[in-house]
Amino acid sequence: MKRLLKRWVLLAIPLALVLLAGAALKLGIVHVPVVLNVNIGSKQAEAAPQEPPERGIPISLGERVVNLADPGGFRYLKAEVVVELAVKGMDPEKMSPEELAHEQEALSAELQPWQPQIQDVLTMVLTSKTVADVSTPEGKEALKQELKDRLQPLFHDHEIKAVYLAQFVIQ
Repeated sequence: MKRLLKRWVLLAIPLALVLLAGAALKLGIVHVPVVLNVNIGSKQAEAAPQEPPERGIPISLGERVVNLADPGGFRYLKAEVVVELAVKGMDPEKMSPEELAHEQEALSAELQPWQPQIQDVLTMVLTSKTVADVSTPEGKEALKQELKDRLQPLFHDHEIKAVYLAQFVIQ
């Protein structure tokens, strides 16, 4: 009889533990993470797409002197516009000065066919402004946003991360 009781206890304890674990899972007391590794066919999972770097590569669009749209046309604006372009696979913060200069030259050469359109956008946007439009910080920010919006289609594969007014003199 003692043997039968021992066997029953040896079977009852694991059975009770399984039942308790099942009840704990059902009630949400215990959570078991489930990891699924699905491999369809022989293709391996592709690498996650790289996010573009925080910073881009700065490219000067040149210096411009234009008449502002003020009545009488006697006000001038001298501005240098610089765009910061995101280039896939390149982080300017991890580049040496020589590598950055080389990449800037390559990007400038790549943009050369669109220089007339780029310069036209700069001229049209800048000459449409009055001194009042661009004399406040808010006005300059609005100008930079307008330049970004108008220039982006001309930069095809490169996202304009930012527009800077490297020089900005009104006379």
